[in-house]
Amino acid sequence: MEDIEVCYKNTSTGENVNLFWDEVPSSSLDEEDDLPSSGQEVQRISVIHNLPDLLRDTESHDECMRRVVPKVREVLHLAQTDMQLAATSAFLQILQKNLVPIQNYSQTFLQTILNSVDSKDPDVASAWLDTLLDVIDLLPKEVIKKEILGSAISKGQLAQSVQSRLACCRILGKISTKFEPFVIKKEILPVVQSLCQDVDYEVRGCMCRQLDCVARGLGLEATKSAILPELVELTNDEECHVRIAGLETVVNILSLLDAETCGTTIIPLVCKICQQAVQAEDATLPVVATQLGKLCHGIADNLTDEQKQWFIDFYKKLCHVGLEKNKASSRVTTPVIDKDRGGSKESDLTDIFELEDKLVECRKNSAFNFPCNGFILWCKTIQT
Repeated sequence: MEDIEVCYKNTSTGENVNLFWDEVPSSSLDEEDDLPSSGQEVQRISVIHNLPDLLRDTESHDECMRRVVPKVREVLHLAQTDMQLAATSAFLQILQKNLVPIQNYSQTFLQTILNSVDSKDPDVASAWLDTLLDVIDLLPKEVIKKEILGSAISKGQLAQSVQSRLACCRILGKISTKFEPFVIKKEILPVVQSLCQDVDYEVRGCMCRQLDCVARGLGLEATKSAILPELVELTNDEECHVRIAGLETVVNILSLLDAETCGTTIIPLVCKICQQAVQAEDATLPVVATQLGKLCHGIADNLTDEQKQWFIDFYKKLCHVGLEKNKASSRVTTPVIDKDRGGSKESDLTDIFELEDKLVECRKNSAFNFPCNGFILWCKTIQT
C-alpha cells in the first residue's frame, strides 16, 4: 500500500499542512478484508474536506488534480455516508470558488455527481441530488445541455426506479429555466408530460411541483396548450398528495397567465378545488385555507362581483368549518364498528381525532391569512 502525500499552505494560519491519502488498489476494493479501517476513513474524510484548500493553493493544485482527485472519485461509490457528505460539500465549493476551469470540472467532479445521484442509499442520493441542483445554477447552458440534459431524460423513463424518476422531476424543473422555449418543447416537455401521468403518485406530485418552472421556460402560449391540461388533471388526481401539489402549483403559476386564461380556466378550477376540499374534509382543506389569500390576490382583477361574493362566502365557511352543532354532535358519537371489515373502536376514534385536527388547522390558517385575502375591500367594492 502506498500513501499519497500532499502539502499545502493553510490560508488561515499560514502553516504548511501535510495530508495523506492511503492508496488502496481498485482491484481489492470489493474484498471485505481490504476495506479501509476507521482511521483511514477519518483521514480520507479530512482530505476531502480540504480539497478546496488544496486546489486553491498553487503549489498543491496540479498534484491534487493528478493524484488525489482520481483516488477520491474512485472510492466514493463504495464510501460510507460521512465521506459521501463531505464530498458533496467539497465538490460544490470547488465550483463556487472557481478553483478549476469549467471544462475540467465537467469532466471530473460533475461526472461523479451525476453518477452518485443514483446511489442505493436514499440519504446519500438525496444529498448528491441537492448538490447537483446547486451546481446547475453555476454551470453554463452549454455544459448543462451536453452533460446533464441527456442524463436527466434517461432517469425519467418508466423502466427506471421511482427514486430515479423523482430525481428527474427535480432536475428538469431546475434546468427548464436555462434553455430556449424550443429546446424545452422538443427535449424536456415530452418527459414532463409522461411524468405527470406516472403510475407512482409521488412522481406525479413531484413533477407537478416543477410545472411552474417548466411553464416559465416555455412561455404563455405553450403553457396554455401543454402545461395547463396536465395541471387541471393533477388537481383532480385520486391521491390527496398530488391534489395538494396541484393547488400549490396553481398559486405559483398565476403570475404567468393572462386575464383570459384566468377567467376561463383558473377561476373555475379554483372554485372546484375549494368545493371538493370542503366536501371531502381531507388533507387538502388546510392547504386550501393556507393558499386562499394568495389565490384571491392573484385572480382578484379577473373576478366578477358575483365571483367575489362566492369567495367571501367560501371564506366564511372555512372560518366555521367543524364548528356546526350537527357535525360536532355526530363526531362525538361512538362510531358503529363493522366487524366484517375488521374495524376497531380505537382506529375509528383515531380517524375522528385526525379529522378534528385538520378542521382546527383549517380555521387557524383561515385566521392567519385574513389580512391578505382582501375580503373587506371586496365587500366595499360590491356594496358600492
